Amino acid sequence: MITRILSSVALLILLAVSAIAQVAVDAKVASDSLGVAHLAADSIPWKYKANLGAGVNLTELNNWAGGGQDAITIRALFIGSLDYAEQWFSLENDLDLGYSITKQGDLQFRKADDRIIFGSKASVKQTDWLRYTAFVDFRTQFYTGYNYDQPLPGQEDEYLKISNFMAPAYLTGSLGIEWTPVPEFRLLAAPIAERTIFVLDEDLSNIGAFGVTPGETSQTDIGVVVNASINWEIVENVHWKARLNTFGRYEAIDLWVVTLENAFLMKVNSFLRVGILTDLFYDDRVPVLRDNGTVGPATQLRNQLVIEFQHLFSNY
Repeated sequence: MITRILSSVALLILLAVSAIAQVAVDAKVASDSLGVAHLAADSIPWKYKANLGAGVNLTELNNWAGGGQDAITIRALFIGSLDYAEQWFSLENDLDLGYSITKQGDLQFRKADDRIIFGSKASVKQTDWLRYTAFVDFRTQFYTGYNYDQPLPGQEDEYLKISNFMAPAYLTGSLGIEWTPVPEFRLLAAPIAERTIFVLDEDLSNIGAFGVTPGETSQTDIGVVVNASINWEIVENVHWKARLNTFGRYEAIDLWVVTLENAFLMKVNSFLRVGILTDLFYDDRVPVLRDNGTVGPATQLRNQLVIEFQHLFSNY
């Protein structure tokens, strides 16, 4: 399983690197055509950008021979950044908040997406392509998560709790070198890294959820980080955004924690966007109920088709 995951990761990086040549040409053309605008933007030391979005998907069936259920999904998100840059130093802060609920037929609303992701990166420029970088990444969720395949015995509409706010929460810090051959692609290698798992829910802590020792609220590992990101306009109004985070602890360097967020986004107009989102997660110390009914580590995968109304504002 881990071999397939690392192969997929390697393929993603290979695709990104193979695209660099074309991206570099596109970036050069864009830079030449927007020279004055770029100068104006670069004259602002602090830059902020925020994207507020909301979406509703509805399915209503009436005498539908093909079968199915009425369904409604409500989604909200916030994606923001606050960056500072001067000649040799830069500071980048990113915040990604998302929450969605869905309802099918007569069932209650259930959580479909729930995330809080904050990243901060401080870099000192070494060359035009290389930067010494200190990186912090924090991830958790807003609300309790349940396994709807496991109802509690004798309790109607009550299900097994499997997560909560700060249970888990992941805090990763690293020191390394970032390679930025073009603005659209970044690769970070950090041989000095620390990853802490927090489980502050007492019920989950007592059973040793997410790899912590039963009864403990945190677990810290020392290891290595390899991260990559892509933010590329493939064609006009169609963006490919991908963020890959990997962590290998030194005590078991052959077992990597892999997080991949991949999005293809199409801008319809100034306030409407359509996207296909894929989230992948693997951690050998997190057992899940597999599709075949067994329990153990497995690749967790989520695919979403979203239609969102959005409002974007920035100072550049």
